[in-house]
Amino acid sequence: MSADTVQTASLLRSVSALDASPIPPPPAGRLGSLAERALRGLFQRASMAFLILDREGRILHANPRALLMLGAGEDDLPRLGFEQLRHDLPPAQARAWFEGISRAGTDRPDVASWLRLDGEALPVRLTALGLGAEGDEHVFVWGRDQSEEQLANGRLAESAGLQRHLAEGIYALSLARSQEEVHRVLLARAAAILTGPHWFLGRYELAGDRRRLQVVASAPSLASRMGALVEGLAFPLQDTGFAREVYEHRRMCFVEDAAASPSMIQPDLVETSGLRSLLGVPLVFEGRLTGVLFAATFQDESPTPLRESLFPVLQSLARIAALALERLGGEDRLEEAASLSRELAQGVRELSEAGDEDTLIAGLFRWAARLAPLPEWWFNRYDAAVDGSVTTHWTPGLDAFGSPEEIREPVRVAGNAFLEEIHLRQRAVFIPHCEDVPELFDLATWPFRSVVGLPLAHEGSVVGILHGGAFGPQGPVALSQERFEALKSLTEAAGLVMKRVHARQALEAQEARFRMLFEQTPDPIVLLSGAAIADANPAAWRLFGLGADELLGRPILDLCPEHQPDGSPSSDLGRCHMEAARRGTSGQFEWTFLCEGGREAICQVNLTRLDYGDRPIFHAIVRDLTAQKRAESERAALERQLFQAQKMESLGVLAGGIAHDFNNLLMGVLGHAGLALEQLNPLHPVRRNLEAIQKAGHRAADLTRQMLAYSGRGQFVVRHLDLTAQVEEMLHLLEVSLPKTVVLNLGLKRGLPAVSADASQIQQVIMNLVINAAEAIGEVSGAITLATGVQRLEETAIRTMLVGQDAAPGTYVYLEVTDTGCGMDADTMARIFEPFFTTKFTGRGLGLSAIMGIVRGHKGALRVYSEVGRGTTFKVLFPAQEEALAPAAQASREAPWQGSGLILVVDDDETVRAVARQALELRGFQVIEAPDGRAAVDLVQEQGATVGLVLLDMTMPHMGGEEAYREMRRLQPDLRVILSSGYSEAEAMSRFLGKGLKGFLQKPYGPKDLLAKVQAVLEP
Repeated sequence: MSADTVQTASLLRSVSALDASPIPPPPAGRLGSLAERALRGLFQRASMAFLILDREGRILHANPRALLMLGAGEDDLPRLGFEQLRHDLPPAQARAWFEGISRAGTDRPDVASWLRLDGEALPVRLTALGLGAEGDEHVFVWGRDQSEEQLANGRLAESAGLQRHLAEGIYALSLARSQEEVHRVLLARAAAILTGPHWFLGRYELAGDRRRLQVVASAPSLASRMGALVEGLAFPLQDTGFAREVYEHRRMCFVEDAAASPSMIQPDLVETSGLRSLLGVPLVFEGRLTGVLFAATFQDESPTPLRESLFPVLQSLARIAALALERLGGEDRLEEAASLSRELAQGVRELSEAGDEDTLIAGLFRWAARLAPLPEWWFNRYDAAVDGSVTTHWTPGLDAFGSPEEIREPVRVAGNAFLEEIHLRQRAVFIPHCEDVPELFDLATWPFRSVVGLPLAHEGSVVGILHGGAFGPQGPVALSQERFEALKSLTEAAGLVMKRVHARQALEAQEARFRMLFEQTPDPIVLLSGAAIADANPAAWRLFGLGADELLGRPILDLCPEHQPDGSPSSDLGRCHMEAARRGTSGQFEWTFLCEGGREAICQVNLTRLDYGDRPIFHAIVRDLTAQKRAESERAALERQLFQAQKMESLGVLAGGIAHDFNNLLMGVLGHAGLALEQLNPLHPVRRNLEAIQKAGHRAADLTRQMLAYSGRGQFVVRHLDLTAQVEEMLHLLEVSLPKTVVLNLGLKRGLPAVSADASQIQQVIMNLVINAAEAIGEVSGAITLATGVQRLEETAIRTMLVGQDAAPGTYVYLEVTDTGCGMDADTMARIFEPFFTTKFTGRGLGLSAIMGIVRGHKGALRVYSEVGRGTTFKVLFPAQEEALAPAAQASREAPWQGSGLILVVDDDETVRAVARQALELRGFQVIEAPDGRAAVDLVQEQGATVGLVLLDMTMPHMGGEEAYREMRRLQPDLRVILSSGYSEAEAMSRFLGKGLKGFLQKPYGPKDLLAKVQAVLEP
């Protein structure tokens, strides 16, 4: 193979390595057939530049690519040489290079700079090869345009730098230990990547229905422009453009000309800040926006182009920063959550120990301040009366923003969206920037900057609202979601505690009320656990006469007698009552307790079962009925006595009325019999018959006196008597009146006080009581005890008397008659004073009735003790007198007497008037009659002073004796009047005391009694 062939093959290999274009057949020419064909093909079609230079360095041939790279045409070749190909070398070095290639003949790739005809330098990677053909030496140069490669290398270098910045940023971000350090690294790397713009970091926050951009870190160069920039970037939600791209779509957004993009950036922001361009790169992690990296340029600064080649690096750096922030945020959140959990647990534990509302709220303020950095706290409660939220507690710092009156001023809930959300919907609300929602607050009155409202709710009801906030110069306060959730947990626990505190306070108040009622109720109350006393009130202590320490734990049966009044054992009957109360049936019954000192108390017990835990408690309300029973017994006795007195009174009225009318009839019988005897010859055969009539009349008069005595209106001749002496005077009569089988025992006391009484009535009482006692003994042997004495009667004792319950308390002299007879039952005792009632076949039944009337007439009292088979005791009591006994009066002898004058006889009974008229006319008097009081008054008015004496009846129709006497004395003041009545003198005269009445005449009276009384009045 020849040397040309070898050179040609080497050339082809070199060229083929640089250009992959197919090699056409070489053209014919001076270089030989093979080389020529190969080079011709390369010259015309290759994408590389091929040139052939002669020995002097002139370019002989150049392919189209070479001409293009040199910026020349075919015609320009003669004036071009190797200097054009090594513009990067000085001329001398360029010639040395060319000569060296020519001599050496070897290829040597090198990077050179070609000088284009237009004066621009073009980087070319060239290879030169020295060739020899037929004695000629040429240099073959081929090269490739390096401008694109150099640009690619520059880009590669730039990319390497960016990757270096990114790698260093990733490394630095991975080492960051705080959010502030992440912010610092991110801003530093962004500024290193692109030094022209102003870089800063922002975080979007939601305030009401608006977004607020909060700048968290920035370059120092942005400080002078920060205010206007941040204020302008508070985009509303409904806006489109930059905020929507970054915040909503989480996409990077670049606005190159802010003034020309009003839909992207607000014109007012551009105008106030002079903003030229704005780049926003969102920091997104798992779809969550944690912040935005901003780059801003301004109109008054040199423009800094932002190449799109930087965007991927910035996005990658932003993603790594978001990851770092999320990692740190997660660590911070975990640490914060752990710290908050510890604080929350400790706070809940402390709040749970609060015993009252004030302590609870104070603790709530303290722990809320530890969980959230809000400077002021206050507590509200909803007041339905004013439909408002009323502040009841607050921290002292709140006083700097309002007076206590202003703080307590109710805030209407209805229509206030903030309060409605908390009070009505029971939702916690946090507003970090209150100025963004001015419609919610009266910022002129209360300069809120940040505020939180947390309901204290439990089981669907709000018991209070915890508010926290910052005011005025305190500035807004950020609150993480974790701290917000911790506050909600704290208030939820506080709501439960508040409910419990309220329930406990209500329970304590209820217990206090029940304890007060339990201790102050006048009825004894006993709580029984089983059969033992678990508790007792002071009234129970007083009932049983024992102290609390003596009662508690004591079996209730220890306070009961062995048997109840009906004979049932207390233990058995008590179990029955407790079992009934346990079943819930009626638990009211009467029970007898044994109190201190052996006193038995009859009580009414209301026994109720109360379930206390897992065991029943028996609640017993005890009402002491002892006094009530005693009072009822006394009242029943008094009612019986009253009934007896009323019965006796009615019977007495009946008996008195009968005796009054009967006295008038007896006046006719005895009067006419007496007149007839006075005028009849003592030897007249009818005298015996008249005397028999007179005797029968006197017996009838005795009967009427007994009836009047029963009615208490009998005729008494009252004087001071010695009761013992009266008994002694009757002893002989009593002894002969008693059967031989009856022994009379005496228990008479001497020196007794005098009694004011009628001797005959006292003797009648003694006789009737002794005879009644003898009849009670009957035909068997027995004894009667007759005793006298003195006794002091109090009002209580007087109320127990069978007769004389209206007697006055004081000293009484008594007569007591006791027998050992058959005694009486209650029914018999209730009727012993009824007229004509008797248990004896031969009895008259007026003896005891007369005794009752005599006792009542003497203002005395009577008590009866009797028991069937054990005898009876009658005790009669008369009021004792302080005056000494008067000497006995001497009996006066009747002297014949004759009178004169006009006497007026006033009586509604014609027989009485007739007897009086005849008796007076026989003694020389003139008599006129009047059937009633009205006629008597007319006669006095008619006769005038000629009427010397008036015999006036007490009871008459039309006008009674009392009224007639008053009218007659009005007509004739010195008129002498004798009162006549079938009632006792004491009763009749009581109506005329101090009125000038001259005397009293008891019906029935005879002519002698009438004349004696008239003589006494006319001739005193």
